[in-house]
Amino acid sequence: MLLLFSHILEAAVIAQKLCLPVENILGLAAEETQYGQGRIASTYNNYFSMHAPAPGQLSDAPVSGTSKVRVAVYSSFLQSGESFAARFGKAVMGKRDPQAFAQALMMSGYNSGAPRTGGRAGFAKYLIDIINAVKGRMEC
Repeated sequence: MLLLFSHILEAAVIAQKLCLPVENILGLAAEETQYGQGRIASTYNNYFSMHAPAPGQLSDAPVSGTSKVRVAVYSSFLQSGESFAARFGKAVMGKRDPQAFAQALMMSGYNSGAPRTGGRAGFAKYLIDIINAVKGRMEC
């Protein structure tokens, strides 16, 4: 989680644009990137699992060597977050409560919560727990 806290200032910029607490943005990035350790984040600066084509991307890359699914490549956490905001901002705008934020993401198609459609089983609860953990760490 410490790696993600190095992006707190960039997360604050995105959070302010979307009228959200910073922990919602950092929590979502943590969920999507295995706390900043995932290959897509570390290699492509894609902290929000944005599929290509995506707003503001520099280029795109396959998820795996032969995958037809492509992810957006960014120069920074901020650029990745701005892309997330451009695509999903209207859906999550002002959803300060972690549960409302998670539900808005699901309703917008960000993550269905259903593995059969490419979502993560239990996405909402998992994200809520991470957001609350991030908030707790920020208060230390």
